[in-house]
Amino acid sequence: MHLTGFDDYPFHQHPAPFGTAATSDAHYNDGYFLAFYAPNWYFFSGLRLHPNVNVLDGWGSVAHNDEQAAIRLSRALHPKPDALSVGPLTYEIIEPLRKLRVCLLTNESGIEFDVTLETQAPPFVEERYQHFKYGAVINDLIRYTQVCKAYGKAKFNGHTLEINNWHAMRDHSWGVRSSMAIPTGIKGVSESQSRDKTRALRMWVPFQVGNHVGFFNTHEDPDGKTIDFEGRIDFEDGTSVNLVSVKHKLEYITGTTRPKGGLLELEGEDGIARHYTLSLAGTPADVQAGGYYRGWRDNLGPGVYRGENYYEIDRYASRPSDKKSAPPHVPEKHRLGPTEFPMILIGPDGDQGMAHFEHTITGNFKPYGFK
Repeated sequence: MHLTGFDDYPFHQHPAPFGTAATSDAHYNDGYFLAFYAPNWYFFSGLRLHPNVNVLDGWGSVAHNDEQAAIRLSRALHPKPDALSVGPLTYEIIEPLRKLRVCLLTNESGIEFDVTLETQAPPFVEERYQHFKYGAVINDLIRYTQVCKAYGKAKFNGHTLEINNWHAMRDHSWGVRSSMAIPTGIKGVSESQSRDKTRALRMWVPFQVGNHVGFFNTHEDPDGKTIDFEGRIDFEDGTSVNLVSVKHKLEYITGTTRPKGGLLELEGEDGIARHYTLSLAGTPADVQAGGYYRGWRDNLGPGVYRGENYYEIDRYASRPSDKKSAPPHVPEKHRLGPTEFPMILIGPDGDQGMAHFEHTITGNFKPYGFK
């Protein structure tokens, strides 16, 4: 067994070093997703450890002027399981839960950044998510999300950008995820409808505007009925209010499921309904560029051993008229299209901020006429 510096701390949860997971499930992983954005610019990145398949992978991507570019990176986790780096990409926890630095050094993709994310409120710990299929747990994970501001520098396509007080977000999740590592392909018959099969609309939204930051996460079934909802608003004066529901009236680019704006009403436990206006602030991004959901060139996802050190680069159009843009090698039937939408947000008092509007429509969704 291999020890790291973390093993000197008395926080072990099972009789093995920190580099060994408590489960042998190949789909167990632990890592980050983050983004920093301003009108017409959207950068995002991730880094994830897959201890039971000896993989650490990560990515950096940018969406700008109807184009998306990305670099995906993978390495053997051991013998350096405690190094949060892969190729030119490095994550550094400067102050836990407060400051995270992410660097993507010069590389063939042309994307570079050195940015520190500073959190603006305490983390929102989302409800543990468990998904069963034919008696097996195929998803079992937990996530916390934080609204941030970003500071540093970035480069892309001849542009050198000073990142000063940009809007940003980060999340950290860990657990079992069926979409990562080699697919297990659990099959069977006569299973009753699960809540996951009825998820038609997803919205996952960190935001900042005026005197507050907020976050909400919800899913609705094909008829627009709420399946789950959670959220919170944190104010500058240190107070907060839990959210209980969202009402929405979204507008879409004709012929697509891409939102271009709309209205939100967030109701809090204090009985106040707060109203927000959304408008698309640039080119949205798809997560398949980062390797999610068959985004790698081997038609698999993250958490697959691809060698001691490996990388891939993509650059492709992402125009408003494109129904489902994706890296060119992703087969049409597997393309998801953009899911991350940078939005200008006008708050209840008329202040302007931004929202990281993660949004998907899957199958039918009657309220907006999608079939």
